[in-house]
Amino acid sequence: MTHPDEALALIARQEVDLLPEDPDEVPLHGALGRVLARDLYARVDQPPFDKSAMDGFAWGGKPADFLRIVRTLPAGTVTDRPLAPGECARIMTGAPLPPGADRVQRVEWTEEADGRVRFTKAESADNVIRRGENQKAGDLLLGRRLLRPADIGILASSGYDRVPVQRKPVVGILSTGDELRTSGEPLEPGTIYDSNGPQLAAQAAAAGCEVLFYGRFPDLPEPLEAAVRTALSECDLVLLSGGVSMGDFDYVPEVLARCGVEKIFHNLAMKPGKPTFLGRRENVFVLGLPGNPVSTFVNFEILGKAVLARLRGLPPDVPAVRARLAAGISRRDAERVEFLPARYSGGEIRVLRYSGSSMLSVLSGANALIRLEIGQKSREPGEDIDARLL
Repeated sequence: MTHPDEALALIARQEVDLLPEDPDEVPLHGALGRVLARDLYARVDQPPFDKSAMDGFAWGGKPADFLRIVRTLPAGTVTDRPLAPGECARIMTGAPLPPGADRVQRVEWTEEADGRVRFTKAESADNVIRRGENQKAGDLLLGRRLLRPADIGILASSGYDRVPVQRKPVVGILSTGDELRTSGEPLEPGTIYDSNGPQLAAQAAAAGCEVLFYGRFPDLPEPLEAAVRTALSECDLVLLSGGVSMGDFDYVPEVLARCGVEKIFHNLAMKPGKPTFLGRRENVFVLGLPGNPVSTFVNFEILGKAVLARLRGLPPDVPAVRARLAAGISRRDAERVEFLPARYSGGEIRVLRYSGSSMLSVLSGANALIRLEIGQKSREPGEDIDARLL
């Protein structure tokens, strides 16, 4: 069995052609969650003028007991008339400094009377943000990355209204199993609803992918092979759930081999998800996942997202926290790395009651995964532990 860390290392070492740039730049409001295709540079100085850092009074020259207030400058107002000695301008946060001013006295440290102002306390700083102090035109604004809300604001502040982005990864999903039925259909004895297909589609969509669902397939190699060949011609990553183990009706590895998919690994020292398969044909990856829904969920989070990061040319994004274990953990079998659904809140984390990888309902309360290493049978309450956030 392949250790899950070695599996991730194998993914990171894959030589791939990165997903190309989308031929159409997208509007800024549609760029969230897309991958920036190339470095972008600042178009303007930030700020583009000397501006007040707070509400107060702009002035310059020598200190005086009183200064005459000659104008009011809200944000967005520009004046060409310079301040004369003994004059000041009432100014609001973000407003450009008027000519003749080089500092701002905060309003809290002033007293006004009869159109004049007196300073009650000396400032230790000029309270001015100078032109280009934060960034200068031509500086690197953003490098290639998955665009998040703050990045959208940064791009907007530099005047970008359209953004060059990488083409979305296309993820194809196939569910296998004679026992599967589609939601809304009646359940005959011995059948269950397919939750893996909709779940994987939602996970892939949340990861910023275009999703193609090819349907559910019986445990027969011929129809599955035809669908896999189609998916390999249309997708960047193909996800199959079920049929990857060693049972009499587990045809997925055989079908993938006939389709020219070369194995990267098959069978992991990992719980849940031992029979997981990863292979590729040219630049298309195929991830064969176990049929149990928690296994499918966990393996996409850990391995599927790593494959997508590799295709995008980005480092894997693994949100994690260090938390205090609210209650102890124990297990009998410690031969594999195990990922346990958990709930993180207020610096504490608690493993949820969990009877195995078919118990999909456990994920309704989970917002994290706790990892137990090979040979690690227990963790004590109060221990600090790393958790992967979902």
